[in-house]
Amino acid sequence: MFQREVAERIIAAPGTEHYGRLSVLAQWRTKPRLLFDVSRSAFVPPPKITSSIVQLEPLAAPVASAELKHLEAVTAAAFGQRRKMLRQSLKGVASDPEALLRGAGISPTERPEHLSVAEFAALARGLAKG
Repeated sequence: MFQREVAERIIAAPGTEHYGRLSVLAQWRTKPRLLFDVSRSAFVPPPKITSSIVQLEPLAAPVASAELKHLEAVTAAAFGQRRKMLRQSLKGVASDPEALLRGAGISPTERPEHLSVAEFAALARGLAKG
């Protein structure tokens, strides 16, 4: 059970307003699904927020191979400056962000909210190579 806003972030698809670091990390290892909302009246005292039940079905293997520490670094940098192009936001983790992006087959002018989980994994693999 999560706050509705957190549940929306977990299940968000690329290109949607709620897609972010939590979406990428959760969807890399699981298939999340929003099951239902829990009424505020189910709690005493009733909270001011809506709660949601999310099913996190583990995947047999990650969506794409990557090391967690590199995936975390890439997503933190990318979504830490969400409105910037990736060539700018990845400067904190890569000495040559444009080469990292080219190696993953991603345009340097792309923004993080448009990348798939597999594309973030490709960036993480590129970061691991150095």
